[in-house]
Amino acid sequence: MLDIPASTLRYWEKEFSVLKPQRTSTGIRRYTGKDIEFIKKILYFTKDCGYSLDGVKKVMKTGTQQYLDPKYELVATLNDIKAMLLDMKSNLEKTKLK
Repeated sequence: MLDIPASTLRYWEKEFSVLKPQRTSTGIRRYTGKDIEFIKKILYFTKDCGYSLDGVKKVMKTGTQQYLDPKYELVATLNDIKAMLLDMKSNLEKTKLK
């Protein structure tokens, strides 16, 4: 969904105590909407703002992310639109091949 390797998610679970997905009886992780929003914020701060994970922890801990939230929302929306457009492009290319 967010195109993040499972190993990265597992690492982030160790680094951020807030990120604790539920597990099925077979051990498969189930992320809630709240977990996904948290992961999107980590992605935003690391990829779009250039923070290290330690920097993300400080921003989250001090609450200074409230000043960045409007930009976060815009970037998140644009990333969603990009993903949708790439999916549409892929579907069009598949249709042309038939």
